[in-house]
Amino acid sequence: MNATDDEYWNEKSFEGFSFEDEEKDLNSTIKKIPPECEGIQIGSTKTKLENIESLDTILPKEILDKIFIKRSSEINKTCTTQEKQKNVKSTIENIVMSCTYTLESFQSLEEKIMLLQEALYTEDGNAILTVVIFLTNTLKKSIFHRILRDNPVAASHYVHYLYSKQCINELVDTLEMLGRTKDAMMMLFKFGCRNPQNCLQRFNVCANLADDQYDKQIISQLINLVGKYDMKCTQFASVVTLVSDKCKEHQNINSCRMLANEFNLSSKQLEATLLITFCQLQNWLHVDDMFVNKNWLGKDKLALSLPIGETVKLLHHNGAPSSSLTRYLKLIKDSDERLELAKKFNCHHIIIDDFSSKKDRRGLLVYKSMLQKQTESYFYADTILKSPNIKWKN
Repeated sequence: MNATDDEYWNEKSFEGFSFEDEEKDLNSTIKKIPPECEGIQIGSTKTKLENIESLDTILPKEILDKIFIKRSSEINKTCTTQEKQKNVKSTIENIVMSCTYTLESFQSLEEKIMLLQEALYTEDGNAILTVVIFLTNTLKKSIFHRILRDNPVAASHYVHYLYSKQCINELVDTLEMLGRTKDAMMMLFKFGCRNPQNCLQRFNVCANLADDQYDKQIISQLINLVGKYDMKCTQFASVVTLVSDKCKEHQNINSCRMLANEFNLSSKQLEATLLITFCQLQNWLHVDDMFVNKNWLGKDKLALSLPIGETVKLLHHNGAPSSSLTRYLKLIKDSDERLELAKKFNCHHIIIDDFSSKKDRRGLLVYKSMLQKQTESYFYADTILKSPNIKWKN
């Protein structure tokens, strides 16, 4: 260290550090605070702000208004939303509890959507439907449809309501709007069959709605059938029913066959339709002549593609007499099946013939005792028992 350095450190103007010196400096600084600022105290409610500039001198009045008005509106909006939710919940509760309520006070779209959401939350069908009907009466159709698309449960309730009220056009439009085109087509077809007066118009709409080629073909055939034969006063549900009506009107088998061929009915469908139709007409001779032919040996031959067992059941269920059932049962080759059906439908002649073929005299005697006396079946059993051409086993 040189002499110059020693002189630097030994100068009196440079004194060492002392905490007492720091306290003296702080007190002297406090004494230098101007008198006009002595009133300012931290945490005090009495503060002299004469020298502090106000906000309106710093920011324009327009900006200040926007700041405070926006804040005030946000607070009011929060309070208003809470009040709306409270009113909505109270109203829905009244609907569920069957108390007095009113929906006319809910005018904004926001409130109406809140009503629907609250009703859906309750899972109460009456509340949901009440709100949905209120919406459809007070909203534009486009907005109402949008709400239905967003709420499938509400849409389902509305569809069932329209169906119960037979609001066909609105129902079809709603189903189509929901993307349920197939359901819309089937619903329109169903109502068209129930109301033949305007069925052609509805069937044409069905043809336009159908996206399946098979459905289009069936509907087109039905339109052709109704238009061709002018079936204005007949209620129908299928082509088969129309064929049956045509059969009842003319009782012409050949024309019915031509009709069936034109509209691709299978032979079994046609035969079953004709069989049931003539049974309803109680024309049993026509049934036998139509479905039973004679072969070259003069024996009966069934002219049906339907199974003979099913044919007998169909005849029995439609009130065919025992003589007609017996004629068809005789055409069954399986003896066990023939006997089982004969017992089921009380065809006594078939049962008596079975005893005769088995040469079971005792069994026939027991069965004869069970028959009502002086009836055709009773006399037939007696004739078989007295026949000299049968060699009985017992």
